[in-house]
Amino acid sequence: MDTLYKYILPIKSLAIVCLLSISCNFGYSQNDAEAILLLDEVMNNVKDYHPISRQAEILILRADAEVLKAKGGFDPVVTQSLNQKYYDDKSYYSLFNGEIKIPLWPGIDIKTGYESNNGVFLGQENSTPNNGLIFGGVAIPLGQGLLIDERRADFKNAKIGQNLANAESQNLLNDLLFATTSIYWDWFKAHNVRKIFQASLVNVTARYEGVVFNAATGDRPQIDTVEAKILVQNIALGLNQSETEYRNISNLLASFMWTEDLTQDPKPLTSIPNEYLIEIENLAAESLTLPIDELAASHPYLEQLRQKIAQTTVEKRLKQDKLKPMINLHYNPLVEPIRGDLFSNYTINNYKWGVEFKMPLFLRRERGDIRLADLKIQEMNLELQFKSADLYNKMNAYIVQWENTLDQIKIFQEAVDLYEKMLISEQRLFEQGESSLFLVNSREQSYINAKVKLIELIAKNKMAYYALYYYAGRLVTL
Repeated sequence: MDTLYKYILPIKSLAIVCLLSISCNFGYSQNDAEAILLLDEVMNNVKDYHPISRQAEILILRADAEVLKAKGGFDPVVTQSLNQKYYDDKSYYSLFNGEIKIPLWPGIDIKTGYESNNGVFLGQENSTPNNGLIFGGVAIPLGQGLLIDERRADFKNAKIGQNLANAESQNLLNDLLFATTSIYWDWFKAHNVRKIFQASLVNVTARYEGVVFNAATGDRPQIDTVEAKILVQNIALGLNQSETEYRNISNLLASFMWTEDLTQDPKPLTSIPNEYLIEIENLAAESLTLPIDELAASHPYLEQLRQKIAQTTVEKRLKQDKLKPMINLHYNPLVEPIRGDLFSNYTINNYKWGVEFKMPLFLRRERGDIRLADLKIQEMNLELQFKSADLYNKMNAYIVQWENTLDQIKIFQEAVDLYEKMLISEQRLFEQGESSLFLVNSREQSYINAKVKLIELIAKNKMAYYALYYYAGRLVTL
């Protein structure tokens, strides 16, 4: 282009220079030599490798571990004890007891075991036959623990916790992807604005050189060189600012892209987004068919609240159970094994049994816990109602914004064409001596502003589109 201007400028035809620069630079096309980085590639990278995405996976794994831990409350337990005393060459006593206890879901514990005790100074209550005693039995809660107990509450909360972790994971990814899309479209805008200023600087520089040449030959007044130089400086300043913004936003986007080995991916620093004309063509393929009422109610944050309410409800049931007296009944039949036969010596008259009772008199702690649980549930229900309405309203607002910016883009597309025609016409009038350089520069500045505004509207439309999916909690599905 610079070589071409060397041959054109001596012709002293400023109009030819300006018209040529417009057709070559303002109608720029995608540079095939530069790699294009699309939003889909960025989002896939973020979902696969970003540290927060991996944290979201850990949330689910932690919830699975909590379920495994809660299941441990129903694991059979084997216990064994042996206590012996020897003194002055005498075996005072030897106490052996081994048992296995199996907790069941209804809160009942069944157990069986073997007891064998002997010794010179063995207490009568600990004496057993020579073959020892095999015992079995059951422990039944008749008050507290009949309908719910700690282990059942822990298991239910752990299962609810899996749903909660899934919702938290989805919400975390939803927030991350929305931040990613916001930065990407800022990157798109910064790139295209930078391209506009780059093309504009070529145009105004060519015009300035033409004016300088014509002023030197006396065809233009010297003041026109000042006017042309001012616009060159203004466009150069705009280019410098747009370059700075583009580099900063490129670095920011690069901070969202990672590799499998947890190092940052430099693609945004070596690639470019689509040109704005391509994105305008892509707008025709986008449509919104989202069921707003359903999506507003299925947002992962709302699901988090629902699962937290469910967990608090389980905790409340457990606290309500504490209002009951603790009455535990246990019964253990006893059998002496004879020559390996466990039941030859069985009789219903041989057994151990017991009952224990416990109950606070005022129940102030328990009633306070229940009241706190009720207040917590009320608080979360209020937040659920407010957040549901808030998401619904924001989704509707972004639908309006998306539709309006589509209309505005069509209007500004036409406006850009009209500004271009006005610029070309003004340049012809200027060549014929019927206009001023001030008006030419003014027309070009308006043309630049219109294109910048068009790019901002495209970015705004794209953000409205993705914001709608964000407030629907569905960015992960895109």
